[in-house]
This record gives sequence, C-alpha cells and structure tokens, in this order.
Amino acid sequence: MYGICMEGDGKYFDYMIADNYLPWNEVPEGYEIKVIPAGTWAVFPCRGRLPKSLQDVNKRIWSEWLPGCREYKLAGNYNVEMYTPQTDYPDDYYCEIWIPVEKV
Repeated sequence: MYGICMEGDGKYFDYMIADNYLPWNEVPEGYEIKVIPAGTWAVFPCRGRLPKSLQDVNKRIWSEWLPGCREYKLAGNYNVEMYTPQTDYPDDYYCEIWIPVEKV
C-alpha cells in the first residue's frame, strides 16, 4: 500500500515497501518496524501511467512547490507514496505523494 522513502546513508535514501501496522499481528522474521511521526502532510495526487506520472509529480514537488511555498517548510527526511489497488483505476491509475511539512 505504501512506498516509504527515508534518509539512508547521506548519499542514498532507503526505499521500503510498507503496509498499515497492526500491533496485534506478529511481525514476520526479517521485517522491520519503522515509526513515522504524526504530523502535517502536504498531499499531492498523482493520476496516470506509472512510473512517469509519479516521477512528474515528484519533480514538480521538489523543483516548484517546495521552493516556492511560503507557508510551509519540510518537516522530515522522509516521504510516503500511497498506492491504491490497480483494479480501482485500471485505465487512469491513482496514487498520492505525502510530504511532511510544518508552518514557517
């Protein structure tokens, strides 16, 4: 359901495949639990063929929206890609990119 981009070694980021955590379920061996803090999120809808549509939205976020935004600043070294089931939108796929922000 999610793709998580988190700061890695300073040169590269870590990319994780994730789902909603249910604490009453056992975590399979080899899996990790990472906590993403609650906060305010800028949510960017993305519609169209992947990966191009996702790449286009990401480019606009980092090169246009964030540098030009006067109300918010980046609030963490991570972001979330939220994916919907492909069967929901077979011809016009929908996903979102969530960026943690805080008021300036």
